[in-house]
Amino acid sequence: MTRPPRILGAVLAGGASRRFGSDKALAPLGGAPMLDHIVKTLTPQVAELAICGRSWGKLRTLPDASAERIGPLAGLESALRYAATNGFGAVLTTPVDVVPLPHDLIARLAGPRPAVFEDQWLIGYWPATLHAPLARFLATGNRRWQAWMREAGTARVPEPHALHNLNTREEWAAVAA
Repeated sequence: MTRPPRILGAVLAGGASRRFGSDKALAPLGGAPMLDHIVKTLTPQVAELAICGRSWGKLRTLPDASAERIGPLAGLESALRYAATNGFGAVLTTPVDVVPLPHDLIARLAGPRPAVFEDQWLIGYWPATLHAPLARFLATGNRRWQAWMREAGTARVPEPHALHNLNTREEWAAVAA
């Protein structure tokens, strides 16, 4: 019987929150910062949890390899690099601003190739073997998530329920109410 790979959880949290107007990771939902909800849901699903693009409590911080602000692919690249060099078989990513996360992300996304939710592409399962291909992709100057998904042969999986991407204060207020 084949053992499932060790999976690194990676919260993509390096954005500037320009549309939100303040640090959305700190925006309260149900009395706790939004990021705490992500951490609470993701932690039991992975062998280790890290945060990309910022620091947060006792979580391992994975800085971007490049000083350029190139977006969420930089966070994915740092997570895949860490996974590939530390014995993880895959990375499970989620952004800091999508709630509520399913409690069974691995069962929904894991497989022989990368997979993301149909409408929430930053929630994904990425085999650690994709580190070198992503580094080469980024070296070309391409920063588009959709182009990377095509390059990696990423499957799109239906979301199990409505997921809310809270990019603006209005979106946050609707969910917080």
